[in-house]
Amino acid sequence: MDQTKEQEQVLIARNNETGQVGAVTGMNDDGTPKLTDVKSAKLSDLVRFSKGQNPLEAFMSNFVRQCKNPSTFGFFKVPADRYDSVGVAMSDLIKDPQANADMLKDNKVEMPAQEQSQAAEVKTQPEETPAQGGYQAINADSIDWEAFKTNWGVEREQLEKSGDLERMLNYGKSGLMKVHPTLAGEKMELDARLSLRKEQDGNIKLVPHFIRLEPNLEKEYRGHQFTAADKEQLLKTGNLGRIVELESRNGEKTPSFVSLDRLTNEIVSMPVNRLHIKENIGKTTLTADEIKTLKEGLPVVDKEITLRDGKTFKTTLQVNADARCVEFVPKAWQNHKQGQPQQQAQSRGNSWTDAEGNIRPISKWKGIQFTDQQKQDYVDGKTVVLENATDSKGQPCTLYVKFNPEKQRPFATTDNPDLKQTVAPSNDSATQVAVNNDGKTNEATKNVAEPLQKYQTAPKNEAQQRQQRKPKGPKP
Repeated sequence: MDQTKEQEQVLIARNNETGQVGAVTGMNDDGTPKLTDVKSAKLSDLVRFSKGQNPLEAFMSNFVRQCKNPSTFGFFKVPADRYDSVGVAMSDLIKDPQANADMLKDNKVEMPAQEQSQAAEVKTQPEETPAQGGYQAINADSIDWEAFKTNWGVEREQLEKSGDLERMLNYGKSGLMKVHPTLAGEKMELDARLSLRKEQDGNIKLVPHFIRLEPNLEKEYRGHQFTAADKEQLLKTGNLGRIVELESRNGEKTPSFVSLDRLTNEIVSMPVNRLHIKENIGKTTLTADEIKTLKEGLPVVDKEITLRDGKTFKTTLQVNADARCVEFVPKAWQNHKQGQPQQQAQSRGNSWTDAEGNIRPISKWKGIQFTDQQKQDYVDGKTVVLENATDSKGQPCTLYVKFNPEKQRPFATTDNPDLKQTVAPSNDSATQVAVNNDGKTNEATKNVAEPLQKYQTAPKNEAQQRQQRKPKGPKP
C-alpha cells in the first residue's frame, strides 16, 4: 500500500446552521468550505492533510480570513486510505453530532485557539450593565482607545463625529462601519456594527457584530426554539411580536423581547424589565391599552403620530430589542400588510447591499480584479464582462457578472444577460463551461479527452476527431 496515502487524512464538514454534510474539496469565493456529496466524491478531489497535522491549521488560516463566522461549520477528519468505507459511515453520524458525540470525539477537529477566540467574539452579544442603585453609562475615558485603534482600526474621534459613540456608551450599537482586524496575520477590512461591553474586571471590550447573509432561525436561541409563526413574524417585521422566556448566562429564565438587527441579521434580545415606555411620542399621547399592548411585544398598528414640529403620519409601533425602545416599524418591513415580497423586506440586511438597499461595490470576481470602470458599472447594475476568466480546468473563458435584484446578490454566467430574448445568446464559453465545470455532455465532443477550450463546440484537430469517432466501452 502507498505509505504516503496511508498517512493522509481528509475533511468532512457539517454546516451547523443548515445541517448539510459534505466532503471538503476546497473553498468557495465567500470563504465557506466547498462541499461535495460524500458518497460520490473522488478521493483525488478532496482536500488532504498529513497525519499528525491539525487539518484546520492549513485550511482554517485562509478560511477565517474570508469567513465572517467560522464556527458555523464543524470539521471531522477521516483516514484517506479508508475514506470509501469510513467516510460514508461517518457522514451519517455527523448529521447528528451531539447524539453521536462519543463515537465522533476522536475524529472531531478543533479550531486553532486564534480562530476559536475570533468566533467567540463574533457571537458575543453586549449586555446592558446598570450600576448598583441605578443606570450608569460607560465612561469614554475608561476605554483603551489605543488598543481599539491597533486591534480594530477604530478611533474615538471617528465615533464621536458620527454620533455612534454616545449610542455605544449607553449600551447601544453603532451604524455599519469599516473595521480592520488582523486575522491569521493578515489585515482585513470588514463591515460591522460595534458595541461596548464592560467585563467583570472593569475593562471595556469592543464587540463587533458582523453581517450575516440571513438570520439563523432554525437553531435554538438561548433555550428557545422558534416556531413557524415566530420565524414568519421576525422575517416580516424584524420583531418577534411576543414575550418569550430566554436563558441567561447563569441558567435562569428571563421574560424577553426578541428582534433582528436589520443591518446584520443578528438575533437580539432584551429583558422585559429593562423596557421603559414613555406616555408621549412627540405631541401624541399613548393610551393605557396601547402601552399594555406594546409591553406584551405586540404591534400598535396604524397609530397616528404628531411630532413636535407638527409633522403627522400613521405608523406601526412595536418594541424593538435591538433599539431597546418602542420603534416606528420601517415600512419596508411591514410587508404583511402591503403584500410586498419577503426578499425586498430583507434586502436591508443583505451583505451585498447597504442599509438603503444600494449595491455594495466589489473589486474582483474569482480572483480577477475589476477596472475602475467595471467597478462603477457593477454598482450601477450593469453587466461586467470578464474576458480573461478561466473555467475549473484552467481553460480561458468569458464570464458575465451582474447584480441580481431578485436574489439580492451578484451572479456570473457564460451567456450575456443583456442580450434580448429574440437574439441568440453568445456561445463562446457556454459549451466549454458546461462540459468542463458542470459535468454536462456535448454530443459533438463527448469522447474528447482534453478539456474544451474557449469557443470550442467540436473537435479542434485530427487527434480529437479520432477520439470522437472511436466508441468507448467494452469491445463486443
